[in-house]
Amino acid sequence: MASQTDNTAPSEAPIPYYSQGLRARFHIDGVRAEQAKLETSGKFADIGYEVEEDKYLARVAARVKAGNLPTAVPAGWPTELQGPLVWTSDSFPDEKDYVYHLTPEDKTELLDALEYFKDQGLDGHKVTKANFPLPKLGKALSAIRDEIYGGKGFSVVRGLNPDDYELPDLTIIYLGISSYIAQVRGKQDQRGSMLIHVIKKGDPSPDSSAFDEQYSEDKPFHTDTVTDTLCLFTQSLAASGGRSVLASAYTVYNELAATRPDLIHTLAAPDWPFDTYGRDPAFYKRALLYHHDNKLITSFSRRLLVGHLPFEPRSAGIPGLTEAQAEALDAVHFIARKHEIKPRMEKGDLRFINNMALLHRREAFENDNAAGVSRHLVRIWLHNDEGYCWNLPAPLRLAWARVFEDEEDKYRGEHWDLEPVRNPLTGKISSVGGSCD
Repeated sequence: MASQTDNTAPSEAPIPYYSQGLRARFHIDGVRAEQAKLETSGKFADIGYEVEEDKYLARVAARVKAGNLPTAVPAGWPTELQGPLVWTSDSFPDEKDYVYHLTPEDKTELLDALEYFKDQGLDGHKVTKANFPLPKLGKALSAIRDEIYGGKGFSVVRGLNPDDYELPDLTIIYLGISSYIAQVRGKQDQRGSMLIHVIKKGDPSPDSSAFDEQYSEDKPFHTDTVTDTLCLFTQSLAASGGRSVLASAYTVYNELAATRPDLIHTLAAPDWPFDTYGRDPAFYKRALLYHHDNKLITSFSRRLLVGHLPFEPRSAGIPGLTEAQAEALDAVHFIARKHEIKPRMEKGDLRFINNMALLHRREAFENDNAAGVSRHLVRIWLHNDEGYCWNLPAPLRLAWARVFEDEEDKYRGEHWDLEPVRNPLTGKISSVGGSCD
């Protein structure tokens, strides 16, 4: 896989969050002026990355008691969503409802496609549908694509054994499969990492208590900030736990609309402060929830809104969340918990998730380092530019362009790390425990 040389900004100036080309294209040169207008010294809600139910319930009681809350959804928004994306914990009694098992013929076709691709002499990350031909399996994958963008929003391709392939070939195969869902892959961090290795975050030192504590509990619901399809390849499993848990944002919306429509107003307001972690501007504002082109679109990373102690504290001097925002953020989590599903995981699984309509979280897990058993997923951000990605509102079009289209950003190369590596910009292992911008 090809890799470009790292670029770093001058030490006296923060790295620009938007390239000059994006600023001109989306007319965002006034973002600094907009930022300067905001009050950053007020009192903000006491809320962190970990969800604390006692604080949430106290906040609910206080805000309901204070009253004067909107009693209807925002004008033009639906009072109830319908369709295949509205599902609950008991909607899929059998995993055959969402798992496609590779057949022996499929695996032979994958090997043929791998040989065909390698004969082209291309770098491995340049695999596409055109140069990775799957005449029969491709039809099944196209049906999965339709399910992601027009059905229940998720699917699992099962049966690929990572131990059967050399790592470069394995990477080409799962990228080749994913290209039938969406072909455009995005940069997932400031460095330009195209493959994120989801392992234990930080330096795996056995004497790091914070490192171990990070994985002792379940994590909050969120979306990955910028992608229409989230792809997760299960390279290896934890000794116990570690499933990726899913919930429908459509179902969460319906419950909020029926019980707390005021929180929909809060989620839809374009004033949520997203931390850019030392870049310029230091934060940007947008909504978490959109109703656009008859679709509900949810997009937020809890880490970017409240920080993630002890790894990434919220940047000093930027706004925190209001009491209403803190309640709304936690409400989404607790309602999602009521309706979540926990699909079984197997080594080699490829999971595809509609990141615009579904929420996900990771349950607690334990590795067995002595036995060499540890959880290792590879994450890819996918964008379908062939008419399947939903129409996006302007703030999300900007976010998508930054990740999937911007070739002018001189500070972000394009790095295809087949294995976890230490990020030269941060000194950390190129891995994440939650979401990443």
